[in-house]
Amino acid sequence: MTATNQPAAQDANSHVVTNPERITAVLHELRQQLVLVGVRIGTDGPLYNSLLVRLDPEQQLLYLDEINLFDAREQIVLGTEIHVYASLRGIAIHFQMTVERLISEENKQLYIGAYPKQINYLQRRDVFRVSLPPHERRSVVLQHEYSTEDFTARLIDISVKGFCVGLLEGTLERSLLKTRFRYSGMELPGLRTPLSGHARFVNLRPSAHLGIVSAGFYILDLDPQTERLLMRAALYYQREARKLEFRHD
Repeated sequence: MTATNQPAAQDANSHVVTNPERITAVLHELRQQLVLVGVRIGTDGPLYNSLLVRLDPEQQLLYLDEINLFDAREQIVLGTEIHVYASLRGIAIHFQMTVERLISEENKQLYIGAYPKQINYLQRRDVFRVSLPPHERRSVVLQHEYSTEDFTARLIDISVKGFCVGLLEGTLERSLLKTRFRYSGMELPGLRTPLSGHARFVNLRPSAHLGIVSAGFYILDLDPQTERLLMRAALYYQREARKLEFRHD
């Protein structure tokens, strides 16, 4: 199977995949690994979290999970253009879809659109979410704003706006979505001191591991220095993932 890759004009390291078989393979990997994706409505809107919950290979349709924020859900109607961002093996990707159908399933709304005609592999600076390698165990301490107790969770991925942790089922309830937590003790590569601050609990998803769920947090009052530190760590993991991919090739 040969992919048709066209170099993107903005950077020699970026390219565009247009081969239908390669696009299908990327979508299946996103689905199989339950990769949390970023969803932007239009070109300039905020980045929300979603999940590729289903693929229909015969009809060439993909199903995106409902995003959590009510104001964003109200914006999505038939014909809405959605930009989807994700990270596979540390490489940021982007594609667009148009909402062709809306269905309700298990008390939530799913957005359905055709497979993309192309997937863009982005420049290194366009990092949206980077997974930590399985062998690297890093953690963060979390404490709800109205609780005196804290708990430690394992970091799964980071972005320049937030982070995701793995938890045992039942550790956090959906009723706590949109509430604030304090995070501390986040040690990442290249940082002299651990990161700490406040974050909003924005999503709770199943993970690829039995009995484990993924909880996403959006960092509040993000200052430029913290954002630069998160970007530095994300780039580190992206480079490490690329090195590993090259060794496997």
